[in-house]
Amino acid sequence: MADLNIDYDGLKKRGFLRQKQDGFFVLRIRMSLGVYTLGQLQKLTEVSGKFGRGIVHATTRQGLEIPFIKFEDIAKAEEELRAAGIETGASGARLRAITVCPGNNWCKSGLVDTFSLYGRIEKELGLVCGMDLPHKFKIAISGCPNGCTRPQAAEIGIHGVIDPETKQPGYVAYLGGCAGRAPRSGFRLERVFSDDEVLSLVGRVVAFFKKNAKPRQRLSQMIEEMGIENFLEEIKA
Repeated sequence: MADLNIDYDGLKKRGFLRQKQDGFFVLRIRMSLGVYTLGQLQKLTEVSGKFGRGIVHATTRQGLEIPFIKFEDIAKAEEELRAAGIETGASGARLRAITVCPGNNWCKSGLVDTFSLYGRIEKELGLVCGMDLPHKFKIAISGCPNGCTRPQAAEIGIHGVIDPETKQPGYVAYLGGCAGRAPRSGFRLERVFSDDEVLSLVGRVVAFFKKNAKPRQRLSQMIEEMGIENFLEEIKA
């Protein structure tokens, strides 16, 4: 584009990513729990028709995106979506939208209430999509060991399980996973966590990463540099 003063990183934080086609942006949408109401879906199609090319793309992380938004239409599209209660996603060095399966809310395989845990992460810990961090950071929650949200491939991955000792539902946690160009599987912590315990773990890991990671250093790289044992000692896991 001719205007070299565009704050592209600021637009990323608001959910607008540059396309390969000059002058166009992809508008990335996210909703808590990956749940959209009928009215919100209707508004998305309306905005796509008005400001895009009439298509909506489903992402791999439970978001939706509208391509071919012109730069000059960004503010108008954003205003319409926010008026409908639709949240935009984020990209860049930030906390990404948490992916979460339905858990025991309606899936017959679900062992834990994934929606409740998601809500506590946002409300009690204040960890909300778009939070600035040294590098991208993803959290994935699954309701059972099927791991539909790929918890092993996220910085923090959690899935429900039946504790073999108590026979009660609990959580397994993985740390240091990532996808992308250099994918890595997270390592599993050898214990079963309660709701409060896994919530505390998430808070400690994100806080430590925010304070100690180098710019553009993924959690997996930081753990490799420190060593797993030292890392676990630091986060008191």
